[in-house]
Amino acid sequence: MKHASAITTALIITAIIGLGIMVIGVSAFTNKNVVPLQNSPNSSTANSSTNSSVNTAQSSGSTTAQVQQLQQQVSDLQSQLSQASQVVAQYQNLLLVLQQRGIISIDSNGNIYLPQGSTGSSH
Repeated sequence: MKHASAITTALIITAIIGLGIMVIGVSAFTNKNVVPLQNSPNSSTANSSTNSSVNTAQSSGSTTAQVQQLQQQVSDLQSQLSQASQVVAQYQNLLLVLQQRGIISIDSNGNIYLPQGSTGSSH
């Protein structure tokens, strides 16, 4: 039974870390403080000035569609972030309950331990 508890705890920790990585990734995608690559200082200014008048007429219609598409993507990512946050909160509550029942102990560094004297109980 100790192995089952250890495996369960390892799976829970893995899930929490995975969700944390996902939340960080979604946060990076939804970060509004980003400079688009086309506006980076490394862009060639000679090519952009020559092509800007030609591209202006072509891109005005596609820009609106791109903006709407990006707004939809932001909305979708915010929804995913909200769902991921709810899942993380559920795992935090689960860890809290396991800690309160003495099944696990969590130190100040966030390390999770199974008490040595504990044995799994089957109900």
